[in-house]
Amino acid sequence: MIRFSMIVLCMILLGAAAGRYKAEASVRAAEVELRELALRKEAQRREIQILRSELALLESPDRLAELADQHTSLEPLSGHQLMTADDFLVAFGQSGDDSAAVTDPLVKEDDAMPFRAPPPGALAAVPLDLN
Repeated sequence: MIRFSMIVLCMILLGAAAGRYKAEASVRAAEVELRELALRKEAQRREIQILRSELALLESPDRLAELADQHTSLEPLSGHQLMTADDFLVAFGQSGDDSAAVTDPLVKEDDAMPFRAPPPGALAAVPLDLN
């Protein structure tokens, strides 16, 4: 006759074997998922590298300068274009002492202040201190 303790031990052994099988199956599934994630990560890393290369090309100063030449009539800043803040206010109809705000762009054209040319020498170059 089989002892009761032998039956209990066999049941425990079967339970342990089933648990181990289930654990191995979940580990295999996790390893497969990990490999898939590694492949996706590498593909995304390659895509990021391609996008960085494209961005570097698009932001290339030579390319941007060429596009600016093609699509705009911009020229480099020259010294005769510089003016002080007071000269700016004088040029656009306000004296340096006047604390009134600059005219509103929504004001009708006939209500706006007329443009006055700056006095000679008002547009002298202002030295720029970059320190």
